[in-house]
Amino acid sequence: MTFTSIKYLLKEGLRNTWTNRMMSVASIAVLLSCLVIIGSASMVFLNINSLVERIEDENVIMVYIEDSADQNAIDTMEKKIKKIKNVDNIEFISKEDAWKSQLKTMDEADRAFFTSYTTDIPLPNAFKVTVKDLSKFKSTVKTIKKLDNIETVRQNTELAKKLDTISRGISIIAIAIIAVLFAISLFIISNTIRIAVYSRRLEISIMKSVGATNSFVRLPFVVEGVIIGLISGIASLGVVWGVYELALQQFADLIDSIRLVPLNFIDYALPMLGAFVAIGVISGVGGSLITMRRYLNKEGSEISAV
Repeated sequence: MTFTSIKYLLKEGLRNTWTNRMMSVASIAVLLSCLVIIGSASMVFLNINSLVERIEDENVIMVYIEDSADQNAIDTMEKKIKKIKNVDNIEFISKEDAWKSQLKTMDEADRAFFTSYTTDIPLPNAFKVTVKDLSKFKSTVKTIKKLDNIETVRQNTELAKKLDTISRGISIIAIAIIAVLFAISLFIISNTIRIAVYSRRLEISIMKSVGATNSFVRLPFVVEGVIIGLISGIASLGVVWGVYELALQQFADLIDSIRLVPLNFIDYALPMLGAFVAIGVISGVGGSLITMRRYLNKEGSEISAV
């Protein structure tokens, strides 16, 4: 195929988009709506996931050390805990630091009583252990409990299970929403291209009759699908941005009450734009190819009879 032919076909694609502008606008509107829902759902998912991760960081394993353990035993214990695969971070908390923190939470009378009653610190040394994968939380606790010089281990296994379930559930819902909306986009664009094909059935019949290849006939409709996808993808980003900022203003009190720190949309704007354009173009091209395949498998005379 020569450069002149490609240039002609690209112009035809642009002309088709303008000639069928009402259907093109309808396709863009539907695809834009789908992408806005996908983008909004994605931002909700990302914010909830951020909140879950923050709670996960707080859902740690507290490993309390026996008072009889000397510094060498404590160092050995720390090295062994670090070698556990699911351990993400470990922090040593001395009983002196823990006692100071505890005193700060008391009122002045209680603080004076405890400091004057005894000089002994009624707290043990401890390790604060953060895990990587909450689904392995229980097995990690079991491994830690087998170590020497451990007085007790405090953990919240049930909370870990709930957080892991929430995280998995959010992922499944997000994937399902994207899949359903993508299918809807393909259906709508396919119908739009089908109308364009129907309106040009005689022209396509003539082109096939004089020996035009399938690629030659298909390209203008593919270009039309690409244009619809690009416009929808770019416009969707602006709409999602506006909806996100508006939602943050409207639900500011609720966001503060659940201690959620909203994500900055700008940090996700470029990846989201790329995803929107990709989904839009794939939907547009896919819809074109699906529709054209039905017609290009027929002879020119059959197309003219559609």
